[in-house]
Amino acid sequence: MTEGVLSLGPVGDVRSAATMQAALASGDVTCTELVERSLADAERWQPTLNAWSQLWIDEALEEARRMDATLPSDRPPLAGIPLGVKDVYDVAGHETTGCCEGYRGRVATTDAETIVRVRGAGLILIGKTNQHEISAGSTTLVSACGPGGNPWDTNRMPGGSSGGSGAAVAAGIVPWALGSDTGGSVRIPAALCGTFALKPTTGLIPIDGMLPHSPSLDCPGPLASTAEDLWTLFLALGGRDPHEPLGSAAPGDLRIGALGGFHRDRVDDRVLAVVDATAAVFEHAGCAVEPVDGAGIEDARRTWARVAYPELAEAHPSLFDRRGAVDASILSLLAYGRSLDPAIRAAAVHRQKEIATWYRERLVGFDALLVATTVAPAARADAYEVAVAPGESVPEDFVGPGWLACPINLSGLPALNIPASRSDEGMPIGVSLIGAERDERGLCRLARLWETETGYRPSWPPAP
Repeated sequence: MTEGVLSLGPVGDVRSAATMQAALASGDVTCTELVERSLADAERWQPTLNAWSQLWIDEALEEARRMDATLPSDRPPLAGIPLGVKDVYDVAGHETTGCCEGYRGRVATTDAETIVRVRGAGLILIGKTNQHEISAGSTTLVSACGPGGNPWDTNRMPGGSSGGSGAAVAAGIVPWALGSDTGGSVRIPAALCGTFALKPTTGLIPIDGMLPHSPSLDCPGPLASTAEDLWTLFLALGGRDPHEPLGSAAPGDLRIGALGGFHRDRVDDRVLAVVDATAAVFEHAGCAVEPVDGAGIEDARRTWARVAYPELAEAHPSLFDRRGAVDASILSLLAYGRSLDPAIRAAAVHRQKEIATWYRERLVGFDALLVATTVAPAARADAYEVAVAPGESVPEDFVGPGWLACPINLSGLPALNIPASRSDEGMPIGVSLIGAERDERGLCRLARLWETETGYRPSWPPAP
């Protein structure tokens, strides 16, 4: 591969999936050229971003050439568009390690169901993305493949656990990527790196062939550079026609609840200002935005841990016998999960149902709830703790950035991150919309309405 292999001519800088589709349809680019550029960008960024755990250069180029040799009328709907895949998805012939040394040599013999679907849509997998070890953290600073970086400042964390996927999309290496979301793991890196991401309704997309974190909470999810791309990849993951139109939101008929309480009490003022500005954007577009009482789930983070970590320990029994191949922070979570008293665990499951009801009650009469995605912009990689309130901090490797995100997973409801703004230091700040069960279309429509109202266009940092 060489730099500058892609000559885009009059079509400009083709980076989103939609513009790639248009350029392919017009004959301005080939599948091979798009994949060559993605691979070249991946290699150029890798020394500072470390977004990839595996790159499949020969395999990806071979598939791209095969697509180019096929008549356009015979190609699948998304033929030739590059895709990054988090290292929890089984891809036949490749390791699935969750970026954990304890799973080295674990080679998949078949594709995960989600991989079968995206391959069927014509997407070309160029490799697996780096992540927080076995998805048990929200920084991607703990990984057997080395810590990940943020493309807007590689000395800062990308978030996690799907950090490599978020960084790869934000850097423009691929237009979209697959992650998984158990406690915010697609929304957090999207917020900290500056992309869109969707956690669908839990159970809507199959988890077969995924390395588990907590099976009752695990949820595959897409990250993308635009709302339209996000919707298209969501459709592909669901086994639906990727050309199914998103449609338009009718602002005058929409009501959005601005959730307070827990979702504002421990949030950086810079982030709160962005949440309020996003509410104003929707109001200006014609939506009704009203405050909603958010008190009553102050124990949500603890509840999530008491549900998630016992399942984590049950899902990874072999790691207890391979302690030398597991990071100490992960071992402590596994030990906590295994040691939790059954009565405490049962009480947490009961409390989870109450919290799920809490979110649904607050959605009554609203099309979505508006919240901050993370408590603060991306922290430096060497920061041990993140502040969640004056005088109160939590360890970064103990779901610090997931403080606000993981409670939503207890509800099972869909949630979408919007790359709403930037801090004075140029770091992305995300805002999330929480929707009703199976209303992913409604969330994506609101995201596109926000794009239209703000004139948003994705931008990418300069490559190293």
